[in-house]
Amino acid sequence: MTRISTDLLLVDRLHDLADLLVGNANRLAANPVVPDVVKHPRVEVYADVATQVRVLADAELARVEGIALVVPVTGAEAGRRVAGRFEALAAVLRANSRTLAGFTADPVMAGRARVYREVATQLRLLAEDERLQHDRPTPPVSAVRVPVPEPSRVALAVAARVPSVRPVFTEPLVAAVTARRRRGWSVARLALWLRTVLRDPQMPGLHPCADRSFVSFLVRLLPGSPVAAAA
Repeated sequence: MTRISTDLLLVDRLHDLADLLVGNANRLAANPVVPDVVKHPRVEVYADVATQVRVLADAELARVEGIALVVPVTGAEAGRRVAGRFEALAAVLRANSRTLAGFTADPVMAGRARVYREVATQLRLLAEDERLQHDRPTPPVSAVRVPVPEPSRVALAVAARVPSVRPVFTEPLVAAVTARRRRGWSVARLALWLRTVLRDPQMPGLHPCADRSFVSFLVRLLPGSPVAAAA
């Protein structure tokens, strides 16, 4: 069964949704053919919802950062979480629409209320799609050949550097560090974060993967680094 790191799927889905809304808003704003009465409420609402979605993504990442490397979830569980979050956001947007519609008869506000309802409907469809993707019946276990992925070059190097860490743990560790490195995290910030999230019950001291020298070693192996490019 597919295992997915908790801090990646939902956050990525939310960022994808925000990017989609911003892209739609920008295309509409740049389109000279679309009438202003159609264009402006949608551009404003799409940008507003994208901002809300990014706030949700940041909050979700902050919530799970302490457990992201040690609590994987199944694909079905992750899909249900994404669907639930989309439905919750759709409910907020429908409430916004009702508030706007009941507050004033101004045609501009009525247009915004209508767009909020449209986006809420699209979110409900996305939630339904997430559930359908992950809730399809699975064949009997005896009929399934589960491929065992080969560990990446970086994960193998990590396992060789810190043999006390189980190999199954190195891939999500590398993925989590890579994602944060792409967002501009320094070695010092990565080391500090790992000190707060990595705990070994058998080793009361500093986890070996939270040591700054190890983090520097790992960062040098990531794609784009001079060492990785030379390898």
